[in-house]
Amino acid sequence: MNKGKELSYMTEKAIVLLQELSEKMMFVPVTTRTVEQYNRISLFKDEIRPTYAVVCNGGIVLEDGQIDLNWQEYIRKKVSKSKISVTDIKRKIEKTSDSTWLESIRVVDLFFICIIIKPDFTPLHILDEYSKWAEENDLLFSIQGRRVYFIPSFINKWDAVQYIAEKEDKKTVFAAGDSLLDVDMVEKSTFGLIPRHGSAAAKHAHLGLTQEKGVLAAEEIIEKVLSRAAGHNF
Repeated sequence: MNKGKELSYMTEKAIVLLQELSEKMMFVPVTTRTVEQYNRISLFKDEIRPTYAVVCNGGIVLEDGQIDLNWQEYIRKKVSKSKISVTDIKRKIEKTSDSTWLESIRVVDLFFICIIIKPDFTPLHILDEYSKWAEENDLLFSIQGRRVYFIPSFINKWDAVQYIAEKEDKKTVFAAGDSLLDVDMVEKSTFGLIPRHGSAAAKHAHLGLTQEKGVLAAEEIIEKVLSRAAGHNF
């Protein structure tokens, strides 16, 4: 939710399917949202209560709602050794942007930078410059509508998911995601899908796309995971 407005939706069928899935295997929500934003998702407070969640794009692992301190220490050591800091990223943006297209710069939990842009007014050459600069500095660069992310490559969803899988001795990982920040996780999982409507679909169709788009894609993903998991012990 944002200022009282619902931003994410699921069909009633998808919620029922997700409840079934969470009863049969370990379900782990994975998101670029902050802890605060994740905690506002009513589904995971009222209907399904996952033991684990990955937030801040993998910067934080939650276990029973609390920050996993072992993972936190691992990430903080990586941050301390990184050749580029969030301060460096912020300085680069401040030097190359202006208020005609940049609305705000946000430092997310001292892990990465998210800027809010006005897409219709943002020069394409600036985004191209940012993309090349990010690659040169080992940063993940992702444009998601009005949000543009600059994230150190060691802060990613797959590493956090793999940490949980190893901690819980899980050998099989099913994953799905629609953004470019999900691609690594989908690619490295045992079985992965990208919603056909997602920003990752155009360049990564080879990883497997849903037939459905939008909210119906969620139903399809869960049904396929349940089908593949049938007969296995998770």
